[in-house]
Amino acid sequence: MTRVKRRFRRTTVVVLAASAITGVVVGTLPSSSEHHLTTAAVSVDPATLYNAAQQKFSAGDVPAGLTDLQQALTLSPADGQSLALQAIWADQVSDTAVGKVAVNRLSVINPLLAKTARSIIDGVTAAAAIVPSTEPTTVSGKPAIVILGFGLSPQGKPAPELIKRLAAGKAEAAAIPTAPIVVTGGKPQNGVTEAAVMKKWLTDNGIDASRILTEDSSVSTVANAQNTAKLLAARGISDVVLATSPNHIRRAAADFAATGLRVVQSITTDTDLAKNATPLPKDKQTGIRVEATRTAGIPASRTPLLPSDQLPDVGPGLIDDIGGKILKQLLESGSSGGQ
Repeated sequence: MTRVKRRFRRTTVVVLAASAITGVVVGTLPSSSEHHLTTAAVSVDPATLYNAAQQKFSAGDVPAGLTDLQQALTLSPADGQSLALQAIWADQVSDTAVGKVAVNRLSVINPLLAKTARSIIDGVTAAAAIVPSTEPTTVSGKPAIVILGFGLSPQGKPAPELIKRLAAGKAEAAAIPTAPIVVTGGKPQNGVTEAAVMKKWLTDNGIDASRILTEDSSVSTVANAQNTAKLLAARGISDVVLATSPNHIRRAAADFAATGLRVVQSITTDTDLAKNATPLPKDKQTGIRVEATRTAGIPASRTPLLPSDQLPDVGPGLIDDIGGKILKQLLESGSSGGQ
């Protein structure tokens, strides 16, 4: 919290007036009949609490982050992003009661964001349960196969692991012969992108070029998911089969689910397959949950609405108008103006 100390005549009333105008929280007032007091206004902006919560989630301190969010929602009950995060992170600590209330409130305030929160919650749960497999599978419906990129050499050549991902995607393409194939990855080396190199490898290895869609601007898994979702939405495709590495599949699946895509199946390379065979327990899901919220566009931080150096000065006339009976009650009870 930022403590902003200002000395006024009848300062207690000034603090109360500032609170009424700006919505900041006011610290406990001392019980006294003396009106000539010097107090400190405690400025708490919902965005400051939101930012603190996000930092704690990223650090893995989920309970403390949820406490900050609850305080932010006390100040701003209709804050959709805070409600979405509350639902998402309540799931992390298995607090179904808090999560349900948050989603229900969000469904009234912002139905689209409520749907996104559910997609993240369900997506993280499903992603954490994935057991990597090198076996191609048939899938009903009309999915797209998405092969995720991997770094190129400085000469623009595919890394060995990228070739393995392409081979896995090719095997899945044989199992679903009508499915379009998305190759995704930017990060150009020697003038070529991952996606361009991936497309060439596939066509050189028997895949019809007409099946291949290229997403060549992303430089991260988050961007892979976001850009691929837009590419597929334009074609009316909502189901995907992901092809990537065992140590990447759960994070990728959570990110793609956060965009609203449905991850119906996956296939991986055999790299460290046994090492990544065990599903992720709850206490290991914080990383993919944080990244899924970023993929969904929930901001990591927000600009505070009330910088500490911009608390308003109020004149004595306004002080007398606003203070009144409320000040008297606070002085008599010594109660807090807010929490």
